[in-house]
Amino acid sequence: MEWSFLRVLRVLRVLAVAGSFAASITPLASLAQEDKGEAEEEEESFGTFGGNLMFATDYMFRSISNSNLGPQVQGDMNWSHDKGFYVGVWASNTDFGGPGNSMELDPYIGLAGNFGESNFSYDIGYWSYNYPKSPFDLDYGEVYVYLTWTKDKFSLTPSVWYADNYFGEDFLDEVSALAYELTLAYELPDNFSISVRVGEQTFEDAFDNLDYVYYDLGIDYSIEDWTFDLRWYDTDGIDPFLARPKLADGEVVFSINRSF
Repeated sequence: MEWSFLRVLRVLRVLAVAGSFAASITPLASLAQEDKGEAEEEEESFGTFGGNLMFATDYMFRSISNSNLGPQVQGDMNWSHDKGFYVGVWASNTDFGGPGNSMELDPYIGLAGNFGESNFSYDIGYWSYNYPKSPFDLDYGEVYVYLTWTKDKFSLTPSVWYADNYFGEDFLDEVSALAYELTLAYELPDNFSISVRVGEQTFEDAFDNLDYVYYDLGIDYSIEDWTFDLRWYDTDGIDPFLARPKLADGEVVFSINRSF
C-alpha cells in the first residue's frame, strides 16, 4: 500500500488519541517537602484569567473564509488552573453562519498538561460553535485532542477534531465529521517564528465527496504581548456545497494579536 502524506496524518491521528488516553491515566507529579517542624498544607492557586484581542484581514477557518473575505475582529476570555483545567469563551464577527448572521460565540472547556519530564504535552477539550443571530440551527460542537512534541526550537503537533453533527441540524443533520492535521513550527532569531499546517476535513462515508485538504504557511513576530502574523491559506478539493470557490482560494491574511 502506498503511504501518502495524508495516510501518515491518519497514523498521527491515532497517536494523538492514544496520547490523550495516556494523559488520562498518567498520575500528576507531586513534590515531597521535608520539614523538621509540623507539615503545613500548601494553599492551591485559584487560577489565572487571561485572553486576547485580534484583528485580521479575514476570518479563516480551516482555510475557508468565514467573513466573506472581509476583516475579522475576535476576542477570547479564559480561566486556567495550575492543574491544567481551563474554560473560556471565544467570539468573532462572521458572515458564514446563514443569512442575517453576523456573530459567532464559542464557549470551550479543556485540560492541558505535560507527560512528566518528557518533551510531550497534551491538550484535550470540547469547543462549541454557536451562531446566535442566524435564523437556522447551525450550532454544533467538536471534541479535540492535541499532542505536541517539542525539541529545542522545533515543535510538531498532530491534532484531531470530531463532530457528530457537523454545522447543526439545518446543514448536515446528524452527519459526523473528523478533521485531522499536522502543524510544524520553528523559532527563528529575533522573536520570529515560522509554521506550516496541513490537514484534511473528512465526513462519514455517505458524504465523503465533501472531503477536502487545507493548509497554511506563515511567519510571525512577537514582542511583549503583541504578535504580528502574515500567513497564506489554501484548500484542495473543496465542494461548492461547503463553500463558494472564492472563499477557499489561496489568500494571504495579516493579523495583529494582543494578549493579556
